[in-house]
Amino acid sequence: EVAEKIPHAWKAGPQTALLRSQLEAMKDGGTVVIAAPPNPFRCPPGPYERASQIAMYLQNNKPKSKVIILDPKAKFSKQGLFVGAWKKLYGFGTENALIEWHGQQEEAGVVKVDPGSMTVTTAFGDEIKADVLNLIPPQTAGSVAIGAGLTDEKGWCPINLGTFESKIHAGIHVLGDASDAIGMPKSGYSANSQAKVCAAAIAAMLNGQEPGTPSYVNTCYSIAGKDYAFSVAAVYRLAEDGSKIEAVSSGVTPADATAEQFRRDVAYAH
Repeated sequence: EVAEKIPHAWKAGPQTALLRSQLEAMKDGGTVVIAAPPNPFRCPPGPYERASQIAMYLQNNKPKSKVIILDPKAKFSKQGLFVGAWKKLYGFGTENALIEWHGQQEEAGVVKVDPGSMTVTTAFGDEIKADVLNLIPPQTAGSVAIGAGLTDEKGWCPINLGTFESKIHAGIHVLGDASDAIGMPKSGYSANSQAKVCAAAIAAMLNGQEPGTPSYVNTCYSIAGKDYAFSVAAVYRLAEDGSKIEAVSSGVTPADATAEQFRRDVAYAH
């Protein structure tokens, strides 16, 4: 199976262990290629945090190597903070950069993979050979949701955003990554917040009451290097017309944060 040679490693367990063993076995001077997925997908900062941590490993163990991110998107989650970290820590933008990022502007999304030669072809037509290839595929809701007929043509579960009740099958509530919670990222913290909203809505409906207008919360920490992390947090509220979930307040680690602030976010992340 291709995934045994080219791991997605987007589910913890054998796949992440395989990616680690491939990185450990790679020669110094090797190239790690991460093919990022299109939106939406689980853990939006994930591919870039992974690239950062792989670069940290390479810097300490295989400094002649590099990570190339091939991205179908024009921008990505926490981009300014990641790029700032890469410049400080990994020489981003220089000839000796440990990390390169190529996005939609360069038609860098991967359209073809040759497992035999470990070569990928981008939308522009560039062919890039990898020593380690981490292909994170486009994503949809899981097979249980698909099999239950809860997904639409986009592959996600359309829901009432105030109750998380399926728009396809009444009485079934879908939350977290599988749901099309328009306006919220697919994160574990989001899912936790959505579960509370869903439970409160179900309790109200069981008591013959109308669910109130909910609020939601998300926060996410990304570790880009030793003693270097940053975060984003947001509070959301259901739009008046119920069509989307809107951020009403948010904050991120400042780009010019002190070294102590970046260290503190590492501690908070754990």
